[in-house]
Amino acid sequence: MDETLKQMGSHLGHVVGNSDLSDELRSRAAQTAPASGEPWTFHYPSLTRDPTETKTLYLTADRADDLKPHKLLVFSADSPEEPACEVRPFAATDREAIRCFATDIDTSFLPRPQKAQPAVAVGNRHPEVSLPAAFGAFGRILRETGINMASTVQLSATREMTNDEGIAARDGEDPTTIGHTRVSIEHLYHTGLWAAIRAGWRQGYTAEADHFIISGSTRDEITSSTEATKEAIRRAAGYTKFTTDTSRLFRLEADTRHPSPWSDEQVEAKFTQTLSADEQGWVCTEFGKAFSLDGYNYVFSPVEVRRLAVKFVESLKLNEELYDFIREQKQGGKFDFEPSIDEAETLTTPKELLFYMHWLAARGRPASLVPPNLGFKKRQAYPENQDVLEKYAAGKMWPELVPRTAEAFNGEPVDELENRVAELAAVARHFNGTLSIHSGSGKQARVLSIIGRATRGRVNYKISGELQLQLLDVLSQQPAGSPWRSLYERMVDRCYEFADRSAFGAESTLAALYQESRLGYYLGDASKGRVDGNLFLVFWLGNLVGTRDCQSPDGDHRFFKEKIDELPRELLEEVRRRNSDYIVWLAGHLKT
Repeated sequence: MDETLKQMGSHLGHVVGNSDLSDELRSRAAQTAPASGEPWTFHYPSLTRDPTETKTLYLTADRADDLKPHKLLVFSADSPEEPACEVRPFAATDREAIRCFATDIDTSFLPRPQKAQPAVAVGNRHPEVSLPAAFGAFGRILRETGINMASTVQLSATREMTNDEGIAARDGEDPTTIGHTRVSIEHLYHTGLWAAIRAGWRQGYTAEADHFIISGSTRDEITSSTEATKEAIRRAAGYTKFTTDTSRLFRLEADTRHPSPWSDEQVEAKFTQTLSADEQGWVCTEFGKAFSLDGYNYVFSPVEVRRLAVKFVESLKLNEELYDFIREQKQGGKFDFEPSIDEAETLTTPKELLFYMHWLAARGRPASLVPPNLGFKKRQAYPENQDVLEKYAAGKMWPELVPRTAEAFNGEPVDELENRVAELAAVARHFNGTLSIHSGSGKQARVLSIIGRATRGRVNYKISGELQLQLLDVLSQQPAGSPWRSLYERMVDRCYEFADRSAFGAESTLAALYQESRLGYYLGDASKGRVDGNLFLVFWLGNLVGTRDCQSPDGDHRFFKEKIDELPRELLEEVRRRNSDYIVWLAGHLKT
């Protein structure tokens, strides 16, 4: 047996013995361990005793001189002087070993529903890179505040991810198709377990299958999308939070903010066509009463009830179907349900949120997480003055935002936002739900602070793209001509190549505009919301990890994702440091 492992087995035998394992004992084992040096690095928080073979201890470790460095060490001995050690592979891809550990050895590493707990929900497009950073950040937050805000496994299940077979079938020639992260539903879940075990995170965390998106313009297309979504839910049965997105079924013409809204007569006709007689009676009765909650009072007029019912009914009924399917797949296991309306074309009003959440709760499908559209844009700062707001809202179906800000909030967009978030959060609490903020990356400290105040600290704050952008920042800041800087530049060049083919739709034209402005490779200042950078790249460059490095001078044309997963230790540590600091910074400003 390796002499270092022999020494470690003996050390653990003397320190741990037959004692019940605790974090204090694990810390003592780390502090008193013999100096090992290379090639071994031991992760003492992961130290676990076998529940049946009590003389057997498990410890995760890395061996630097091994092509497959991640290991699970299994120590056993009748006495500390006679240790034995079995070395097992324990990479994020060793799924069966990970699953068995979490289900048979220590179930405290399994994810749990979030319920009323506040969280920074961390999207992980490079899970082996950022998940260890996330658990490190949540450990710091827990030590400093006593609050567990861990929601560390999150990606869009039918946009950023797909199943294993879908990932294997991708040729990398479409940077916008589902699975562009090259992370599968199955892989993200097991990597979350892997990272939790290595970090020794037994305090609970949420694993979220985000945005199960239903799309289609015909009944057949919607049915096909629904069946594909149900297959994705089957693959995600181990997750504990499910975010559905049926917003593409909204009938926006029923909303008076639409450029060409339906008349009251047209809405009445749609109401009788879309809902059965029993449903019509239920809706009119259920929403014909006054609602009073946390100092806010709401009364729906008959016309409002009909407009909201027509706008939302198809989306709501499909969410009922998906909720029931999730419940079936969970086989009695508890889960969080988050019916997303954040990607609607209109800003979510308190009355809309009340209507949507009450419908679901009254019909037995309550939402734990409540996600409105606040007007946030992905990876961008929120406007802080009226002039910027006017440009920001241009082309959006938000006709009320600019005049409301000018007239009621003296031209202060952040003050208007705080007022709106506070009322929406009150609606969420009324249903024992937590307001869920989407597209949270890139928002400035002032905005985070008002969200913390307005929600009274009961908030689920989602980020994703910023952690990946920080990784790309590290690559872009390497010396000119270095391998990693060159890899970054080839990603950017490939992104422009796809833009020339109009791969990003209407936004493809932005590529040339930013190149002409001499911001060709610059992602912007992260501390300022990247407003000074190339916003085309800020939004789209991350998709390029799922494409091939076709111009690599050494002929290695693997996917960019595969190469990034081979970051050297010093770059990996720098990315994780930035990721972890960012999560802690977010939590610090969100706390009330």
